[in-house]
Amino acid sequence: MRISKNDFDTMLKQIYLDCNVSEAIKVKDDLYIAPSVVLPGSRVINKMDPFFRVVVFMGTAYVMANEDTIDGFIEILKDYPAEWFFNYGRLRKIDCILNEFNREIVDTHIYFLPDEDDYTIEIPSDWKWFSEDEIAAFKDKNPFNNALCYSPTQPDVYGLGAPDGKGFYKGMSGASLDGLYTRQIGIDVLPAYRGEGLATRLVRGVKQKIREDGYLPFYGTAESHALSRSVGVKSGFLPAFSEIFVSRKDNNLNSIYNR
Repeated sequence: MRISKNDFDTMLKQIYLDCNVSEAIKVKDDLYIAPSVVLPGSRVINKMDPFFRVVVFMGTAYVMANEDTIDGFIEILKDYPAEWFFNYGRLRKIDCILNEFNREIVDTHIYFLPDEDDYTIEIPSDWKWFSEDEIAAFKDKNPFNNALCYSPTQPDVYGLGAPDGKGFYKGMSGASLDGLYTRQIGIDVLPAYRGEGLATRLVRGVKQKIREDGYLPFYGTAESHALSRSVGVKSGFLPAFSEIFVSRKDNNLNSIYNR
């Protein structure tokens, strides 16, 4: 079980865009911090405020922060290993600085990259691929909000549905345009069909198509969502990076991300 060097390098190129790493200061071997800039091709999460961003990828933290806050964040992060940036004490200190600028942490996520040693599956002939136009037409009757998100910043590019034999679908997996090099996978299975391994097969199917299209597939979920994390691992993904999401306090968001 391992992440290939090619996938590692591709994700790192994406993170360099996401966190403006080309302008970063190297604080120490596992910490880079750069001024906040939204670069073309970066992953722009719906309702995310680029005032502050942290991606911890394979033991190194890439931080992007408003220039007025950089010195403060260096001070609270410089003495801690990147692997521990997301413990509650560190998050609380980060949040205190953000609060002074009317921002707050609203979410953290863990993300998975493909296992190089994983196998492929044959997609059943009765499963349906949804194009962008078909996804748009599906919006008013969409019960698969984690698969098809209709995000203005992360548009759905295609979906894969498993039919229920009654004119609808047991579950759906989708791919969204998340970055210049990457596509993210979301999954939803209706309650009556859960526990049968359907989520794993749907995610695998979309992962394979993303590969065929020349992009790097990745899968994300909340740290506390054990079932979703299990789906990721069973679908041939390995944990690779984590991220902090920030919003303006007056947005009153509980979460900026529904996957």
